[in-house]
Amino acid sequence: MSSSSSSIAAPGTIPYHEPGFVDLAIVVSFLYFVQVARAIANRLLHAGLLGEIAVGVVYGPVARILHTDWQQTFLVVGYIGLVLIVFEGGLTLQPKSFLPQLPMAIIVALCGILLPLAFTFALFSAPTFGYPPLQAFTTGSALASTSLGTTFFVLRSAGPELGTTAVGEILKGAALIDDVIALVLLSVIQSVASGGGNLGWTIGRPVVASVGMAVVTPLVTTWLFQPLFRVGKVERLVQRGGRAVELFLGVAVLCAFLGIAYFTGTTMLLGAFLAGAFLSALPSPGSSISFVECWEKWLVPLQEHIFVPIFFASIGFSIPFLDLWTGARIWRGIAYSLLMALGKVLAGGPILVLDLFARPGPDATASLELNEEQRGEESGRSSAQETAIDPSGCTDAEKGRASRLRSATRVQIGRGGRSSFVRESLPCAAFVGLALVARGEIGILILQVAYTASTESSSSSSSSSSSSSSAGSSGSTLVLTEEPYLVGIWAVALCTIAGPVAFGALVRRCEDIVKGSARWGLQA
Repeated sequence: MSSSSSSIAAPGTIPYHEPGFVDLAIVVSFLYFVQVARAIANRLLHAGLLGEIAVGVVYGPVARILHTDWQQTFLVVGYIGLVLIVFEGGLTLQPKSFLPQLPMAIIVALCGILLPLAFTFALFSAPTFGYPPLQAFTTGSALASTSLGTTFFVLRSAGPELGTTAVGEILKGAALIDDVIALVLLSVIQSVASGGGNLGWTIGRPVVASVGMAVVTPLVTTWLFQPLFRVGKVERLVQRGGRAVELFLGVAVLCAFLGIAYFTGTTMLLGAFLAGAFLSALPSPGSSISFVECWEKWLVPLQEHIFVPIFFASIGFSIPFLDLWTGARIWRGIAYSLLMALGKVLAGGPILVLDLFARPGPDATASLELNEEQRGEESGRSSAQETAIDPSGCTDAEKGRASRLRSATRVQIGRGGRSSFVRESLPCAAFVGLALVARGEIGILILQVAYTASTESSSSSSSSSSSSSSAGSSGSTLVLTEEPYLVGIWAVALCTIAGPVAFGALVRRCEDIVKGSARWGLQA
């Protein structure tokens, strides 16, 4: 009687009891080894997230140390880390440097979406693969995405100045646009998998919501909330309250934007980015209010040691590691991974095209002016010498000499332009392309949603006693079967691993070149 009464708890409560030693040891070891693995991966590969993903794989699908409900809890906690990564990107956004790069960011994002889709259709239609076009579209949609959290994380890890370069701003914009388009593609896949729905509204809702939020937020911030914050008593109250009030206001604004994004049908990560940009625009110039300093004081320690490690470990929970190791899956996965990495690297191609066909930049102009000045001085000295020899003057000789000097100058500038193209443009294009290679959470989300929908559809059709015609119609909803699903997981995993490693190596080798580029580096 006493045992049964002790197990009864009031609604909304749970009976409190001391956790077992095994449970405590599992959680403590998980949190500790995530930190250790990050430090080791940072030291060896300059990509700490690989160690965190590896710990997630071990504790999740390989050894199954963490219970499924614990993994779900850590996934939610880790997603807070992802939201905060993107929120920080918006908080440190500089509109004056970001907006001029937005057209190039759109072009880069479209290339990063269309190239992986085209490569997927080409590869999956080959006889050695032979996957249906619908499943090629589903897998290509997953690999057309970009891991927004990983992109912002590696950009932040590379150094604060690289994020303010022109290519850094292009990278932020392209990653955001990729994420929005991936959400649209996911909506289309879900609609096809369910076998109905208004496809036009399915596609249009996230697009309209995303564009609406991106356009309305700056306008409302500039014309409504900024004057109310500065003119009214709000700014003085926030200043008087100090960092604690700034933190409260930041959390409130972040939650509001997340809710707006979620219920309007777009990605919450866009809401997090816009929330950061909204907050950074509120204080008056010279005000003591600094949401960035509040962020660094209160949230950075939690972000670096708790939320971000758990986020990348939760990616490891979602990788079906043991199912990947068959001969066909291995070589197909590696081949597809290489092609998908190439698709994102080539997304940096518009930077090369613009540098190849654009007019000379500031360096070439300065070189031209210097050579013109030197040529004028040399021409003046030659004219004086010739005038001393021939008092009547030799204008034809002077013109010929000046013409030859101009030709030599053009050759010198042309060589300098080609040298600058190889020395500056290629690293800047690779900077953008390599940072977009990682797929991470978005790619896994699309693959798992599509595979789960197809599995449920096939199981329901096999369990029901239906006619052959209805069975054929249910088969049309199989948007992703096991083999292309695992090949896609291979590509997501390898791209998420290789992308940050290659990006880190590029930054260590070419950081000064990227920052010093006249067109793509640090802007005045």
